[in-house]
Amino acid sequence: MKKLFGIVIMLFVALFTFASCTKTDEEETQKVNVKWVDLTSNNEVLKEEEVESGSKVKSWTPEKEGYVFDKWYATPSMNIEFDFNKEITSDTTIFGNFVLDTFEVDTRSFYILGSSNNESSIMYGSNFTIKDDAKQKLTKSDSTTENVYTITVDLYIGDKFQLAIDDKVSNQRGFGYIVGDVSEYFREEKSYLSNDSRKADIAVTMDGNYTITLTTHPWADLYDTENEYYSEETKENYNYNTIDTIEIVRNGDPLNESSAEPLRIMIKGSYITAWGHNTGAEYTMVYNEENGLYEYSHEFLAGDSFCFYNFVQYEGEDGKMHTTLGPININSSKVDEENSDVEYLDLTQGNIGTLENGTYSFTYDYAKDSIIIEYSDTFNTKYVPNEIWYVAGSGVTEPLKSSQYGNNLTDAQKLEKVEENTYQITMDLAKGDMFQIVGNSSYGYSHSLSDLKDPTKDGVEYFYKAEDNMACRVDGNYTFTLYLDAEAPLGDYITWKRNGDIIQEFVVDYDVYLKYAPDWEISQTYQTVEGKVQIGTWLEEGTEFCFIYYDKGTPIEEVGSYQNPGLFVGGQMIGTTGEYNDKITGDTGNNNAKSLVSGYYTIQIDFTQGSPIIDVVNYQESLPAYNAVIKGPAYDGTWNNSEEHAATNGIVEFSVTLTGGSDKEFGFTLYSDSFGGQYGEYVGYYNLGTKGDANSVMTQQANYGNNFVCTKSGTYRVVIDRTSGTAVVDFYYA
Repeated sequence: MKKLFGIVIMLFVALFTFASCTKTDEEETQKVNVKWVDLTSNNEVLKEEEVESGSKVKSWTPEKEGYVFDKWYATPSMNIEFDFNKEITSDTTIFGNFVLDTFEVDTRSFYILGSSNNESSIMYGSNFTIKDDAKQKLTKSDSTTENVYTITVDLYIGDKFQLAIDDKVSNQRGFGYIVGDVSEYFREEKSYLSNDSRKADIAVTMDGNYTITLTTHPWADLYDTENEYYSEETKENYNYNTIDTIEIVRNGDPLNESSAEPLRIMIKGSYITAWGHNTGAEYTMVYNEENGLYEYSHEFLAGDSFCFYNFVQYEGEDGKMHTTLGPININSSKVDEENSDVEYLDLTQGNIGTLENGTYSFTYDYAKDSIIIEYSDTFNTKYVPNEIWYVAGSGVTEPLKSSQYGNNLTDAQKLEKVEENTYQITMDLAKGDMFQIVGNSSYGYSHSLSDLKDPTKDGVEYFYKAEDNMACRVDGNYTFTLYLDAEAPLGDYITWKRNGDIIQEFVVDYDVYLKYAPDWEISQTYQTVEGKVQIGTWLEEGTEFCFIYYDKGTPIEEVGSYQNPGLFVGGQMIGTTGEYNDKITGDTGNNNAKSLVSGYYTIQIDFTQGSPIIDVVNYQESLPAYNAVIKGPAYDGTWNNSEEHAATNGIVEFSVTLTGGSDKEFGFTLYSDSFGGQYGEYVGYYNLGTKGDANSVMTQQANYGNNFVCTKSGTYRVVIDRTSGTAVVDFYYA
């Protein structure tokens, strides 16, 4: 009987094991699809296969007549090589790139562009410009079979650089082009504008004399046409090459002794410096020569927010040395969380935030661009809350309109103290008005949306975040009360109530300007008529844009300046009546508007409702027909319009005789039902092209005005080209 029982047990185990193996086999045989495509042939499928989930695939080399295979990439942008050590658990596309099997002589010149605080560096004072052509230019070899450029230079800790063909950093070749391990001498420093390693700066972490070798393959140059800022005029800024390489060899110590002290790295923050640049010893990191690290310690209040930074010097066009912010920006992304006391830190806001009163100690490793933060509860600082508070921002309502983002704070923006540590202000707000409550004009002790209680009430969002500001969604008269915590600013908060409709009456007539990416240059002046203005402009798909406006008659030299940045009209102000409003969106994350399709837009801004309202009242896929006139003292001694010249396929061409002289100004106006209504579209110096052989004869009006000044009498052929959507004018000798 015992034997029979044992047999039964064995059978049961065998059946269980068989069932388990069967289930495991089913799981292991789950298939996923792997597709290998040719990026250079519109993603033509080269091979397709099913593989077991969790398995790896092997690289292979496809052949293509007239081409050489480059690499397999994980993304169509070719920013990331495919990792063949990675297990594949879902359907996957692998992108292959080919380059032409050819050779082309590279006729470009390449330069080392960068910045340095070290007077021994050839980049000292250059700030990514070409200050010394002979010293910064790479030498091209005489080879007829390869394009090789070299330069040997002294580089110093704190230097950063790229290779490019001009001051615009066209054809830039950055850290992502380096082959070989250079981690002992350099580190990658990406900018906030791009996550592309090819565009990252090469930051120097060890002094030395280095030979840099750039090998180029111009026949394999590509362009990032998918970038939202790409255009034919700026295409070389979006040039890249998957097979160009940079090799760097350290030859030894610098030939010229370093003239620089250790980097000066300072702190600035909301409470510790009120966002001012305090450069004294109390706010500066100390360099430890024994370990090569930068150290800093200070008492902080709970609720402070800060970062570390440095300055660099550069030579301006006036020949004098100027100071600007340098490359170091130590924020929450640089914190070594594994070795830091993160439970005392707020690392969610970009800057580094403190959650407890105490002493915080910092150790910064420049080579790794990483900072360790340690906390101690030692705290002797007596906290006294600030007693003067303002609203600072921008809007159509007073007092924000006069605030000019805090550049012009007066008693009108000051909060009234109603009791101990409690401050209050009542003011009108219109939709789109943006503001913070601050302790000074540099936005020290700033309080914004994160401090506002209940920005949404009864299902209605009254306030939203616009970059670092709180912005109004619903017009009205509001009372804000700021409550200060007596122990630390972490406990500060703001309450609000809406008292009713807006009380004040608005000015409705303004000078309006259009700005759009990538350059954000200011357009001609558009003036409202009875509170409304229509602006016609060509926008490529995905272009971000906004408007700024001023009281009528504001001097043009003030427009867009730091002292007078203007009032903002952005994506949160899109109305509901425009027939073509579906062609734009305000959902950009930064309060701008964005075009969803390419075409010619007629955009109306209505100021009569208090809050500016944007509506797209007309749209067409192609450019409208137009006529051009010339006017100005250089033409006929007056500002009267000339005869009209009709455009053909977006281009107008005519000859004109101009008188030269320092006061001989002139410009053009384009007329169409779609171009700015009765005022037309002005074409001036900011529209000057690059092709005309007589362009240098036409200079800019004084005080950065937008008129041309003719410096030489003569007859010229004028070509105005609007086929790209923006008017470009070129002058040719007749």
